[in-house]
Amino acid sequence: MPLRAIEQDFFDMFQAWLYNPSTAEAVISLYDKTTEEARRISILDPMWLVNCSKKAIDCLFVNKIVYDKKDKAIAQQYKSVVDVCFAKEINSGKNWKTSWRELEVDEFLKEYKRSLRSKEIQRKAAERGRRNLGYVPPTDQTPIESEENKIPKWDRKRDGNPVYRNWWLTEGRHKRRRMLAEREEKKRQKARERRRNRK
Repeated sequence: MPLRAIEQDFFDMFQAWLYNPSTAEAVISLYDKTTEEARRISILDPMWLVNCSKKAIDCLFVNKIVYDKKDKAIAQQYKSVVDVCFAKEINSGKNWKTSWRELEVDEFLKEYKRSLRSKEIQRKAAERGRRNLGYVPPTDQTPIESEENKIPKWDRKRDGNPVYRNWWLTEGRHKRRRMLAEREEKKRQKARERRRNRK
């Protein structure tokens, strides 16, 4: 659970602390003798006190919270947190040895490794971009001979080419007709085989 950062080592300016029912929070009153400035720290959640320094916890433990009788139940929650922090030495300077700490470290390392992988991918992509900077990709107007040879001649759109037109009139259209006839014959044979297998 994320906790709010609390001012550290305010014990030398401490005056008192009390529960304010109008704002439903504990108020720590401070007074700086050097600047003669008075101020306060508002504690809305009792768990925020966990982030106080060790000396601040000692100060709050010795000086009990002030409250009205009707607010005793709520004020005791703040007092209980301070008592536990004092007894178990829980404070902002203590690195708790719990499974949550190990989990935080593992998650941090995973996020760090993911960021490194992402940076490496971006770096390689930038290098490929720099290498291919002078490469002009082929367009529809830039035929690739190795690919052109794989395309049947009747699929090449060269209507304005007299060589292609002559080939199409004399040979190409007949080849295409035979190819289509063979394709239809194969379909009919497969259909006959399926009907025969169903019987």
